[in-house]
Amino acid sequence: MIVEISNANNRLIIDSTQGGRATHWFYKGLQILGEKGDNPLVGGWYLMAPWAGRIRDNQVIYKNIKYPQEVNFQKWAIHGTVAFSEGKVQNQTSDSVEIVHTTRSNWPVNMEVLQRWTLTSKYVKCYAKISVIKGEFPAELGWHPWFKRQLTQGKSAKFGIEAISQYIKDDNFFTLNETKEIGVPPFDDAFVVPTGKGFIEWPEALRIDFSTDLQTFVIFDEPEDVFCIEPQTGPPDAINRAQNLVTPEEPLEASVKWEITGL
Repeated sequence: MIVEISNANNRLIIDSTQGGRATHWFYKGLQILGEKGDNPLVGGWYLMAPWAGRIRDNQVIYKNIKYPQEVNFQKWAIHGTVAFSEGKVQNQTSDSVEIVHTTRSNWPVNMEVLQRWTLTSKYVKCYAKISVIKGEFPAELGWHPWFKRQLTQGKSAKFGIEAISQYIKDDNFFTLNETKEIGVPPFDDAFVVPTGKGFIEWPEALRIDFSTDLQTFVIFDEPEDVFCIEPQTGPPDAINRAQNLVTPEEPLEASVKWEITGL
């Protein structure tokens, strides 16, 4: 199901069959998001849940029990399952919509994943909640937008986050729970961002200032035509440290506000 929400010059097009992914974000007629290709991981703007990024050995381990997960890209089980499954649309208005998912049968507990897109004329807000009725299990979530480097107006994008350190990766690209000084781009890395703030600017076109309570961001800027800024509840593989344990009393919730202005 294709859903469109809008307010003045701000418009999102969302596909519930593709994990509730925003396939297009238009502001004053300018399309901001990278196009979706054959690879389901590329393009648009999607929710990563019930984990984000790569998980070590393609499995989640909790209380010494291993739960293997399906490989969905090259040799990795990456970015969770929500982005690759159809969701149920609910509570749709002209400027907001909710999409609900349930975790797959091989997940050890039945989790509900709710995502909500809301916009005004000045911002887009993405919100997500992972909850359980009974049982407990760790989870992570995050968002994976693909931004165009060059819009049809203005100059090429520049961007930044208020990072203070960078997570270390091992030789197999798995993120460790250790940090170092920030290196030199291009990046495919996670960063510690205590303020949860950053920006994207296409000079002479648009500027986005984003803010969140989340303190982890992944930057992927290796491609020439697109780049990704991914706010997350924890670094990749954090689920295997049970950093966020979801229980009936304590769901996992997060949101990010993306304020946009024309230049």
